[in-house]
Amino acid sequence: MDGPLPLALLVGSLLFAAVVLVYVVLDRTPDWGLLGLAGVVEAATLVLLVVAAVQVGGVDLSGGAVVTLFGYLLAGLVLLPIGFVWSLAERSRGATAVLLVAGLAQAFVVLRVMQVWPS
Repeated sequence: MDGPLPLALLVGSLLFAAVVLVYVVLDRTPDWGLLGLAGVVEAATLVLLVVAAVQVGGVDLSGGAVVTLFGYLLAGLVLLPIGFVWSLAERSRGATAVLLVAGLAQAFVVLRVMQVWPS
């Protein structure tokens, strides 16, 4: 995947996780600002999915690699919403930490997408 989008998404995911870590340390529950930041990461993940769908025809990926690539991208689309639903339902420090794990998992998914895509 050419261009700065995957790297920017990786950095954005890690930035989101760092902000959530501050929330956990301060024992704050997620608010609209955090939801907005998650929305930006989600939108970038959706754009990455569309770009990958457009570019996949022009690269040499075996059948398993295509399934793996889109599996990671689809998983990236559901990680943060599930983490947010969990953290808003329970309203505890531990539930906010679940959102931190979701942000780190999102960064891992983007990293794996970058590794699966041929250079």
